[in-house]
Amino acid sequence: MDNIISGQALFLFLCFILLCFLIFTTAISRRRSSRGASTLPPGPPRLPIIGNIHLVGKNPHCSFADLSKTYGPVMSLKLGCLNSVVISSREAAREVLSTHDQILSGRFVNEAIRSINHHDFSVAWLHPSSPRWRLLRKLSVTQLFSPQRIEATKALRMKKVQELINFMSESSEREEAVDISRATFVTALNIISNLLFSVDLGIYDSKNSSVFQDMVTGVMDSIGNPDLANFYPFLRFLDLHGNGKKFKGCSERLFKVFRGFYDARITEKSSRTDDRDVSSSDFLDALIDLNQGDEAELNIIQIEHLLLDLFSAGTDTNSSTVE
Repeated sequence: MDNIISGQALFLFLCFILLCFLIFTTAISRRRSSRGASTLPPGPPRLPIIGNIHLVGKNPHCSFADLSKTYGPVMSLKLGCLNSVVISSREAAREVLSTHDQILSGRFVNEAIRSINHHDFSVAWLHPSSPRWRLLRKLSVTQLFSPQRIEATKALRMKKVQELINFMSESSEREEAVDISRATFVTALNIISNLLFSVDLGIYDSKNSSVFQDMVTGVMDSIGNPDLANFYPFLRFLDLHGNGKKFKGCSERLFKVFRGFYDARITEKSSRTDDRDVSSSDFLDALIDLNQGDEAELNIIQIEHLLLDLFSAGTDTNSSTVE
């Protein structure tokens, strides 16, 4: 009986502490909001603690469009602890994306990304004004996305698409169902892996491709999944939804794969007596040159994060779009 009473007392005490904490944070939030209210666009009234989260709904774009009819094309919303500004008109969007693009070109960093400090290295999250972002962008454009490189890799892309067609034809002849998402993922994976490492990482009938897909999908899902810590940063240490743990685990497994290719290429270069043909060089060779030069411009950590960006954007996105 005493144990039950002591347990109830502990529970009530914890509830009291939590209530005091919420009241304190709400008071601080209100004070900050009142100080900056004159600089914020108009917006709907805010509830304590949750702000305007209850107004977002299952279809945020529809909710924002409805709210803009009342509060205008530029309105402010309080999402938990975060102040947000919503743009709902063509003119306002042009002002944001064209006139003030440098000021407003930053990107919100969610808690999954913060779990490995990916925002400090990623070309997708670095600010466009930073020297590191300009270096990564220049490297990607010249080595992957220039008209000359795109034309030079045309035959590779055609070959991989033909392999996909052949696989689907053979599956049809055997009257076997085809998982379009997985098949297109293998195709995209092999295109990207050949551009970066000059090897195929995926096989249509192999489970290895499925494992790699699980890692990439895990990275993308953990970024896109809802997370209370995105709205209440003081909860980040709890990782309530497991997004940080999932993102970190999948990323580290991918980093291990990338490091394996990197170390193997370094070993190959050190044992080679003749220079490698420039026409056969791939993206990994360019990264190694930037890392091994007298004035190294990229370290291995930055290389791993760049490869994570390229694999995630080039495989999961394409397969999801085709599906």
